[in-house]
Amino acid sequence: MNENKSEEIGILKSIWRKSNAGIWTVHDIKGIDLKPRNGFERDYFKIDNDIVLLTEQPGDNLFASFGTTEFLLRQSIVPIVAWNDGDDEIQSIGTGFFISASGYLMTAAHVVRDPIDRNYANLTEINKNEHKLNDTLRFGVLLPVNPAMRTAPFIDVPLAVREANWLMCPFEWITHWGNDVDNPLIHQRPEFKLHLDVAICKVREYDLIGPYQPLNIGSHRLATGHSAVAIGYAEMKNIQIKNSKNQPELVVSVGTVTDVYNDNITEKYNPTPGPNFEFDAKIPGKMSGAPILVGGGILTKGIVSRSWQNENHATGCLIAPILSLPIVDGKSLLDLQRSGNEGIIQVIGPDL
Repeated sequence: MNENKSEEIGILKSIWRKSNAGIWTVHDIKGIDLKPRNGFERDYFKIDNDIVLLTEQPGDNLFASFGTTEFLLRQSIVPIVAWNDGDDEIQSIGTGFFISASGYLMTAAHVVRDPIDRNYANLTEINKNEHKLNDTLRFGVLLPVNPAMRTAPFIDVPLAVREANWLMCPFEWITHWGNDVDNPLIHQRPEFKLHLDVAICKVREYDLIGPYQPLNIGSHRLATGHSAVAIGYAEMKNIQIKNSKNQPELVVSVGTVTDVYNDNITEKYNPTPGPNFEFDAKIPGKMSGAPILVGGGILTKGIVSRSWQNENHATGCLIAPILSLPIVDGKSLLDLQRSGNEGIIQVIGPDL
C-alpha cells in the first residue's frame, strides 16, 4: 500500500480491560484524527486539540478514556526522564511508547543509556549481562493526570495526586542489546557498542492508573513509499522540580520511507545499529525513541533512532525483527503477545 503526505493523519487507539480470569482483552477501539494547530504545516506540527471520548464503557480506564487529543496521545506516547535525589531539575531524555496494557514500553536504546553515557548514574554488575543502577536515580516516564480527577467526588484519590499535573512511573527493568568494547586508552572505561538501537522497558503498574494505553505493533513488513509518521517530544526542555507545571507537548512529523535495510548487521548501510530504515521527515532532538506509525496510524513499525540537523533525513529502527528476541524469562514479545497475559494487541490481516 503506497501512501503519501496528503492523506489524513490519524492513530488507532485501543481500550483494554482484564477479565476475571486475568486475561487482557480489547473492549473498544477508536481512530483519532491528528490535525495541525493553526500556524503549522501538515508535515511538521503540534496537534489541534478536540475533546475525544474513546469509549462509552471505560471500566478501569475512566480517566484515560476521555480528554483532549493531546492528553489521550500522551497516555500512550510518553517522555522518558531521569534525575537523582537532590537535583534541581528533571532530565528530559527522549520519547517512549507503551506496547502493552501491563506496562511494557519501547524506546531507543541510546535513550535509556543516557544516564550512564552522561555520567549522572552508576552501574553495578550483579550477574553476567545484568546490572543495577544506583538507588538515588529516579528513572521512568511521565503520565499526565486528567484534570477531571481533581474534582471527581466518587473516587478515593490522594490529595497529592489530585493536585499533580503528571505522575512519574518508574522503570522496573530495561533490556537492550550490545556489548562492552575495550578502550585502547587504559585509563578510559570500556565503550558500550549497541547491536540494536532498541530497548524494551517494564514500567511499574499502579492500581490508581489502571491499564496502560498501548500502541499496536506487529511483524508486518515495511516498504519504501510507505508514509512514516513520527510522534514525539521534539526539543523537550528539562523540567524544574520546584515548578513542575511545565507540560511537554507532542509534535507530529510526517515523511516517506526512502530505504529499508532489513540486515544492516553483516553489512553496514548506515550508522544506525541493527535493521533500520531511512525516511525524509524533520526529526529534532528528544524525539529519539518515538513511535513511527504507518497504515493510517494502525501499526507502529519503527522507532526513531537518529536524524541529521536541519535536514529532512532520519533513520528508524525496525520493530518486526526484534519481536522474536528473548527479553524476560526466555520469552519474546511474540510469546507475550500470543499468551494474552500482557495486553499486546494482535493485528491480523494484510501487510499494513
